[in-house]
Amino acid sequence: MDLGLDSQRALLFAASKGLGRAAAAELACEGARVAIASRDPDNLADARDHLVEAAGGDTAAVETFTCDLADPTAIEETVATAVDAFGGLDVLVTNHGGPPVQSIAETDVETLDRTYERVLRSTVVALRAALPHLADGDGGSVVNVVSATAAEPLPGDVLQAAFRPGIYALSKSLANEYGPEGVRVNCVCPRGIVTDRLDEKIRLLAERDDISVAETGERRAAELPVGALGEPPSFGRAVAFLASPAADYVTGETLALDGGWLGGMSP
Repeated sequence: MDLGLDSQRALLFAASKGLGRAAAAELACEGARVAIASRDPDNLADARDHLVEAAGGDTAAVETFTCDLADPTAIEETVATAVDAFGGLDVLVTNHGGPPVQSIAETDVETLDRTYERVLRSTVVALRAALPHLADGDGGSVVNVVSATAAEPLPGDVLQAAFRPGIYALSKSLANEYGPEGVRVNCVCPRGIVTDRLDEKIRLLAERDDISVAETGERRAAELPVGALGEPPSFGRAVAFLASPAADYVTGETLALDGGWLGGMSP
């Protein structure tokens, strides 16, 4: 299926590794010109090599920018620089590092503020900077990366429960506000996809329960109706579809990429 992404111009935040990089790679494979942002220059360099390969060796199809999501000015400058480099913008993918998993009793005000800055505030700043460019032309697409557990919060995960649902609501609001401008806004909600973050969670759970990492991973997979953990390319393909003209009638939606975890939960 041709997604119609050839020569589309995409900017992805927090995309030098993990799920963000998987989305960028799929966009590049589909012919999009891709700009990725991250605060880690070393990760950016590694990601650039990977994305150039995904783009068939076209070095001009990939741009990288160092950007700390805690710095609103840096986010705005990244959007402006990407627009200048590509001559416009068709796709924005917002992303951020996962919030610390902790209870409200463990959460001090400093951690609360820091998480707000990197999760919710960074998303709003990126959207404010990018939406005028997405609406300036034939229309565009926003894909906000959130989490399946934001729709079904778990005990002891107060930071995620406090901030990520706001991105759901924001996406729905913007889909209505910018629909007349030809801009679609959707969320993707992953869970159980193998990344460094999931590996770290599994390691910590194994230590807590005093069992092996392998057994902990098997338990995590058993939570899912599909019975297996997901791979980053599956996530990347879903993001590429939502971002593409092939999904031109999809907006204001949330797509769960969780192996059926949400749908399989008991009422």
